[in-house]
Amino acid sequence: MAAIRYFDRDAAYLYIESIKWPDGPCCPKCGSINVGKIKSRNRHQCREKGCRRQFSLTTGTIFEGTHLGLDQWMAAAWMIANCRNGVSSCEIARTIGCKQQSAWHLLHRVRHLMKQDDDRMMSGTVEADTTLVGGIFKNMPRKRRAKITSRHPHAGKAIVHAVRERRTGMIRAEVIPTDTQFTTQEVISRNVQPGSRLHTDSATTYKWARKAGYDHETVNHNIHEYVRGDVTSNGCENFFSCLRRTAKGTYIRPSKGHLQAYVDEAAFRFNVRNETEWDRFHSLMKRVVRNRLSYNELTDGATR
Repeated sequence: MAAIRYFDRDAAYLYIESIKWPDGPCCPKCGSINVGKIKSRNRHQCREKGCRRQFSLTTGTIFEGTHLGLDQWMAAAWMIANCRNGVSSCEIARTIGCKQQSAWHLLHRVRHLMKQDDDRMMSGTVEADTTLVGGIFKNMPRKRRAKITSRHPHAGKAIVHAVRERRTGMIRAEVIPTDTQFTTQEVISRNVQPGSRLHTDSATTYKWARKAGYDHETVNHNIHEYVRGDVTSNGCENFFSCLRRTAKGTYIRPSKGHLQAYVDEAAFRFNVRNETEWDRFHSLMKRVVRNRLSYNELTDGATR
């Protein structure tokens, strides 16, 4: 693997240092660049009299508090960024040589970097669609089936809504509580500029779109109509196929509580699909600063 061949511990340290401190080390408390290095502990210390804060390269990053080496982090992050259908914590544990529990926490910390934070309004032609993520009712364990009161084929599944800007190919996706007109209107109004062309299927949950100022056009999947001229929602379907392969084929059974993190991971890889492996990895690593996710925050203080 390229990351393992390239990143030894020293190379990984210098790489993260170039991202966090391009102009040299600075104190995270007071911002001073009057900083010395404690070589015996591989730490830095602020020389300002009123501060004297000790800190390291990993302070204020996703690596803070980790017992894994930065070379192990680089290899794992490379796999997560470039494996098309995701990578399991068991596989990461075998590759970098750590416990599965450590790899699971590492995976979620990297997913935290993949969080969708672009608040730009989409415009032009925009596709919108929903999908269901979850197991088949008849294949569920008996205890899980007993908790689901409805016997509908879609019972117990989560709903994921996606909008895709055709001009850029960028997608945004999120888990929504219900597939209703109110919910879809809230999501689309937050992401799509009024006046844009909105392409969806013929679901009744989009009936509000024309009154809200969108040039709404549909395709009827009930009669196997998926493309009519340039009207289609197949871009969203493309993303959903990647998401379902990730959820069913790699992670098998992602919990609803963490499902948004898995959706963010799939959306990140989808949006950088045309970049090189290095560019995907580097665009992920540029987010490592001020994005820490502790184990207690991840599990709400509960054991996994």
